[in-house]
This record gives sequence, structure tokens and C-alpha cells, in this order.
Amino acid sequence: MNILSKLSLPATILIASIILGGFFYATELNKQRSIESQQQIEIETRKQKELKEQEDKAEAERLLDTCLYDAEVNYSNRWYRECKSRGELTQRCIYLQETTLADYLEENNLSLEGNPEVFDEYIKEKDGCSCRLPLDSADRINQSREDDKVLCFRKYPKK
Repeated sequence: MNILSKLSLPATILIASIILGGFFYATELNKQRSIESQQQIEIETRKQKELKEQEDKAEAERLLDTCLYDAEVNYSNRWYRECKSRGELTQRCIYLQETTLADYLEENNLSLEGNPEVFDEYIKEKDGCSCRLPLDSADRINQSREDDKVLCFRKYPKK
């Protein structure tokens, strides 16, 4: 019995150490899995944030491009109206400026299918419809275009 009592204390310590070691190991394993899971979530969140930033940047660029395009269209329309009000445009030019491409094609029994040069000719003829304006009128129209562009860059700054 003396041997049994001498072995019981080390056996108890050994069993307690194994149990505590098992709990410690399980706790550390759980912590490691939790850390890995958290890191994966952070990586995915970062990727989603970068993707959203890219989408926002692309949208801002699209809005800026649209605004600048509208500024150019407004500039062309102002110039056209000024030329028209001065009586310096032909009836053909007035017709081209006030007719959409679709209406032009329909009225002239034309189609773009198999005939893409029709569009180029339409644009070339339409672009040829202009006039020389007095400097004060030209400067005013040019300044309004620049003001519109500045407004676009303020409204949609590049990031």
C-alpha cells in the first residue's frame, strides 16, 4: 500500500496536468481559429471597400465626363442660336441642327445598316454649319463654356 500511496500523488498530478493541458490546448486552438476567422473577415471587408472605392471612382469619372460632354453640347447650341439669331445660317443648316439623326434618316429614306458612312456625312455636314461671330459674342459663349467646365470639375472633383 505504501507504493500505491507513493504513486497516487504523481498519478493525480499527471492526470490533472493532462486534463489542464487538454483544456489549454483546446483554448489556444479556439483562439487561433478565431484569429484566422477575424483576419479573413478583415481581408474580405478590405476587398469590398476597395471594390466600392473603385466603383465610386468610376461613377464619379462617368458623371464628370457626362457633365463635360453636356458643357460642350451647350456651347455648340449657344453658338448655333447666336448664328441663327443673326440670320447667318442657311435653311439646310437650320434643318440639320433642329433634326435628330433618326428623323433625318427617316425623312431621307436612309439607314445606317450596311451604310455607316451616312452618319459620318451627316455629322460632317452638321459640323460645317457655323458662322463667324463678333468677338464680344464669341468671347461670351467661350466664357460660358469655360464656366460650365469649371462647374463640372467643382461638382465632380477627380479623386
